[in-house]
Amino acid sequence: MTKKSTLPTPDMSWIKQVIDLSFNFDKMTNRLATNSYKWDVEPEELPMWVADMDFETSPAVVDALQKRLDHHIYGYTSIPDTYYDAVAHWWEKRHQYQIQKEWIMFCTGVVPAISSIVRNMTKAGDKVLVLAPVYNIFYNSIKNNQREVLVSELIYKDNGYSIEFDDVEKKLADPDTTLMIFCNPHNPIGKVWDKQVLEKLGTLCVKHEVLILSDEIHCDLTHPGHQHIPFASV
Repeated sequence: MTKKSTLPTPDMSWIKQVIDLSFNFDKMTNRLATNSYKWDVEPEELPMWVADMDFETSPAVVDALQKRLDHHIYGYTSIPDTYYDAVAHWWEKRHQYQIQKEWIMFCTGVVPAISSIVRNMTKAGDKVLVLAPVYNIFYNSIKNNQREVLVSELIYKDNGYSIEFDDVEKKLADPDTTLMIFCNPHNPIGKVWDKQVLEKLGTLCVKHEVLILSDEIHCDLTHPGHQHIPFASV
């Protein structure tokens, strides 16, 4: 039995246009000399290093931005309730997880959010655990805030990665370890962590009183047959 949602249903008609399979993903757009961080390269050089897609933006998004631009005044903006409704509705529909409005906080991006959490939930000199290899900015968010990086290397075997839980627990047990930054799905290995792994890791963090920060920015990019499980849901 599933619990019937009590959330208001926002206007999601735009989603049909966003995921329209007739969208032209093969159209080439010249991005040279446009101040593109990705394409500011030497002639004949092919940039394959940053997560910047070369598809044009969906017409639905362009139309929404154009409508805002047509107003001609771009002052300080508040966050409307429709923003929170849309986020909650998406997580319930896509990931079968119900979240409340008061759980959501608007921020300018994942990296500023991670740095802010490191500053506010730990103190200078604390150790922060990561599973390597992992997105390199995790390290910067720790070091730039005068915290110490603690690394547990993932095990690579039979064309796949797994967590060395004995090593993880040893490092979580360190009294100076107060935070673990987790990546779900994991960047760069592309691992979609299953419920058993999340439960085991969560249990260890509770046992050793270590806060988990789960970066789930890639949750909507899973391959068919692989279901993202929000860490908070377990």
